[in-house]
Amino acid sequence: SGAVYLSGTPELPTMTKVPWVDFGTAFLSAFGTLAALIERGKTGRGQKVEGALLRTAVAISNAMLIEQALTQVDRVAIGNRAFNAAPGDVYKTRDGWIVVTVIGQPMFRRWCRMIGEEHWLQDPRFGDDQSRADHGEGITARMTAWCAERSCAEALAELEKAQIVAGEVYSPQRAIDDEHVRAAGLLVERSHPTLQDTLPLAPTPIELSETPGAYRRPAPLIGEHTDAILKSLGYGAAEIAALHAEKVV
Repeated sequence: SGAVYLSGTPELPTMTKVPWVDFGTAFLSAFGTLAALIERGKTGRGQKVEGALLRTAVAISNAMLIEQALTQVDRVAIGNRAFNAAPGDVYKTRDGWIVVTVIGQPMFRRWCRMIGEEHWLQDPRFGDDQSRADHGEGITARMTAWCAERSCAEALAELEKAQIVAGEVYSPQRAIDDEHVRAAGLLVERSHPTLQDTLPLAPTPIELSETPGAYRRPAPLIGEHTDAILKSLGYGAAEIAALHAEKVV
């Protein structure tokens, strides 16, 4: 799909650690199943629902494929820098990393004032988002120096005051411990029959006002519910025992 090619650097294309194509295919397959159920409710007819990893990857990456087809721009990876705005990158502070994204002239104006580079507002290289991205090395260097003088908390406080989109880069443990994540119920502690410790599980990420989803039980172990399902289908104890003995189930 081109996603890995445009990530990392030209010398080292970089894969994401989050398997978004796998999860995305599951999400889209669920979406397709719901669409098929709605159609069945209207017509009484069922249908085959089919998804694929490559379909998902191409669909989610479609914007950059469209850009390539229309402009023949032949982009190459530029690290974490944004292709269509600047500053838009991951910046190191005295005690960590933050993400900053400046999009649109009003936000760029506030950013220039914040870092003391208001003369850039008259610089033709920085007249719009794409121009700033195309000449982003100097902007990135300036923002890198600004962040290096501050802690994450200090930088984020100033960016928030200037109404600049920014956030701290979290480690997995920081995400688990974040008070806002906990307060919003984005992770809930649940037990599992094979573990002594509880697990921080993410509940259904979509909220429904009338029928909210909730975890009632952990995912079943392999074969955990086989006997109960067979009983519900009318199999007797002897028949189920025979299926086990023959290693059918």
